[in-house]
Formats: sequence, C-alpha cells, structure tokens
Amino acid sequence: MPITKELNNIKKLEAAGFPHEQAEALTDIIEQSHVDSQQSLKEFIHNENTNLEIRLKSSQAEMELRLKTSQTDLFIKFSAIVAGFISAALAIAKLLW
Repeated sequence: MPITKELNNIKKLEAAGFPHEQAEALTDIIEQSHVDSQQSLKEFIHNENTNLEIRLKSSQAEMELRLKTSQTDLFIKFSAIVAGFISAALAIAKLLW
C-alpha cells in the first residue's frame, strides 16, 4: 500500500476515535493482508497457468497421435485401392491378350 494511502487510512481511523497507535496497527494489518492477498493471487494465477499449459500439451499430444493414426489408416486404404486397381488392370489385360 502506498505511503500516502497508509497515512490517509491512519488519519481516517484517528478521526473515527482510534488512538494513533491503534490506527497505525490497524493500517499495518490491512497493508499486510493486502500484500498477502496479492501474493496468493499471483500464486493462484501461476498455478492455473501451469495447469493450463499441461492440459494444452496433453491435448496437443493426443491430437498429434490421432492425426498420425488417421494418416496411417488413410495410407493403408489408399494402398488397398491402388492394389485393387492394379489387380483389375492385370485381369483385364489377361482377358484381352
């Protein structure tokens, strides 16, 4: 908390009837709470970012595996079609000669 805000808070507490020592103590407690909450928020954001990165990497690896599997399947099907056409062409050639 900036020093000007701290001084304003002390003045507000003193205006509400708190002795100077209590106003300072309360202001320190509020400031420390603010610092702690910011640190907790930073840790939370860091942890969530890390979890998101892990999930994205996992999803990417899964998608790459699916893509490779699909490519393999397509290659096998294409090879079967080509082999079928070659067999048909050879059969027709035998019939014509």
